[in-house]
Amino acid sequence: MNLSHVNKYQEKIFKFIDKYQDKIFKFQALYMKIILFPIHILKSSLYWFLSLISVTGKFARYTTFPFHWIGIYIYLRKSLKKIDDLPIFKLGAHYIYGKPGSGKSTMIYHAIMDYAYMTGKCSYTTAYMEIPRTNLDGTQYYYHQVFEPSDFYKDGIQISSFDPNFNIVVYEEMLTQYHQRDNKKKSYNDEILPMIGSMGTQRHQGIDLFYFISQLPRNDISIMQMLIGYHEPKIKKGFDYLHWLETGLFRFKIKGWKVTSYEVEISGQYDYKLVNKKRWFYENIYPDDMEHFNRLNMKKQFNALPRMKGATMSA
Repeated sequence: MNLSHVNKYQEKIFKFIDKYQDKIFKFQALYMKIILFPIHILKSSLYWFLSLISVTGKFARYTTFPFHWIGIYIYLRKSLKKIDDLPIFKLGAHYIYGKPGSGKSTMIYHAIMDYAYMTGKCSYTTAYMEIPRTNLDGTQYYYHQVFEPSDFYKDGIQISSFDPNFNIVVYEEMLTQYHQRDNKKKSYNDEILPMIGSMGTQRHQGIDLFYFISQLPRNDISIMQMLIGYHEPKIKKGFDYLHWLETGLFRFKIKGWKVTSYEVEISGQYDYKLVNKKRWFYENIYPDDMEHFNRLNMKKQFNALPRMKGATMSA
């Protein structure tokens, strides 16, 4: 194609644009009016409605005195409520007792997540209480640090300090850690005694809470007398209606935990008693995080043991 053909083609395009330019502009203007006019009407109506609400709302507030104080009181109670007002967040050591399936571990996992969101710090746990999360690059990570008691307590003394990024220590299933029948063994006392000392100085070490989870109603008397709270949870589950709407599948989720809490009062040199009984409900406000709870959190510990080989039984 030579230059003369290019010039002719260009000339045709320009003529077409000149011919229909006015029509295109008129269509564009009409289109903008059709779109913008309803938006303008809607915007004006919305401003008018908001102004009306403002006037009538002010009128309602003034004319409902003193009854509007009921609503104000309820709102303030809800908005100003802190999680550290709940019994399980009172600074100190707590004992969580219940039979298998009662919700001990699920409640404490929710509690350490709850506390982490409030303080920005995580927890030390003696078992893998969470399923690992995955970064965008595919690497896995945990929020909470698994530890062995011997990492901190050995030969009757505390040998390590706590990382300032962690402010809770969780002993998962005390039945597998300590039993008061062993309190005459040196290995037992070498860990228990410095741990109790650590509980007594926990705030100096940046630790707010100790949680002891157990299927036994009591443990070493020295531990029990150091407690500030004793709690018996009962898990409450409900039908996940929203999940059914989305997927058509039936699923039950944790709604929360009904908890019976006591304060621990020393009643003698070798005894204590539970006082100030309180029943309350701890709502599951982080259901998405509960998806990361490891229901078999002690499985790794037992999988690490030498496996007993089965033998063929014969008559």
